[in-house]
Amino acid sequence: MSSSSTMLGRVVRLGWTNFWRNRWLTLGATLLMALTLMMVSVSLLLTLLVRDTAEAVKQKIDLKIYFNDDAVPDEKITALSERVRLQDNVVAVSIISKAQALAIFNQSSEIEDSIKKPLGPDYNPLPRTIQVATERAEQIPALIETLKVIDSDKIICDRCLSYLKNKVVLDNLIAQTRFVQRLGLFLSLFFGAIAIFNVLNIIRITISARSDEIEIMRFVGASNAFVRGPFVIEGVLYGLFGTIFTTALLLIGAQVASPHVQSAFGILGGSLYQYLIRHLSLIVGAQLAIGLGLGVVVSYFSVRRYLKA
Repeated sequence: MSSSSTMLGRVVRLGWTNFWRNRWLTLGATLLMALTLMMVSVSLLLTLLVRDTAEAVKQKIDLKIYFNDDAVPDEKITALSERVRLQDNVVAVSIISKAQALAIFNQSSEIEDSIKKPLGPDYNPLPRTIQVATERAEQIPALIETLKVIDSDKIICDRCLSYLKNKVVLDNLIAQTRFVQRLGLFLSLFFGAIAIFNVLNIIRITISARSDEIEIMRFVGASNAFVRGPFVIEGVLYGLFGTIFTTALLLIGAQVASPHVQSAFGILGGSLYQYLIRHLSLIVGAQLAIGLGLGVVVSYFSVRRYLKA
């Protein structure tokens, strides 16, 4: 156990020494690893952005139920709202009275004052509504079909359901989200293939430049594991320092870009920098997995050609 620990310590020290001794090759390999991890990280971040933005938009799409006649008694509206509340996947139900609808209308900054002015307590054509929030916007169509069954008094205006106006938007949003998620997966795989090719080449060049060193180690009787070990440690260091460099660049870039893209992140409740911080553990974890994995695997197999069978 002691000899194994001693050999491992020597391998780690030798790998660390070689990493810093060959500065230009080390710098080239580390920068290339960082560039590779940057491409993968940006692709992952964009995929997360599209997914979360789509989910935020879908959460804002609810169902508003209007009625055939303004003379529908409040008791019937209340009874219907209770039946709706009992349905699966319904998370919130609220009744908006005419007075509340007028208050919401007057508070809207998108409506001109000239339109708001004629409306008031004496003249309020705004309808009463039942506002329904579901767990997911995709569940609203099924809920509409359920409404046709539970509306025993037939007081709902089927043509006036708010979802019908949002259906095209929602369908397009769902389709676009799925497309971007697939595109993100494709880009991640594409950049991953480029990463393997680039890192493979630079590490091969690094190892090839030290072929004489490998021959000397073999000549003095070093085992294959001892010869290969320092190169594997160097591969780990490429991935580790590449991750550190990439993460620093991402944080700096997000901090600089945040004021310029602030409006685009309003729906997500924060800035680009804050969004990156929230997902930093996932992104850094992916960088480490890819960086360390590539560094170790490529180094391991690249040095094999110089070892005796």
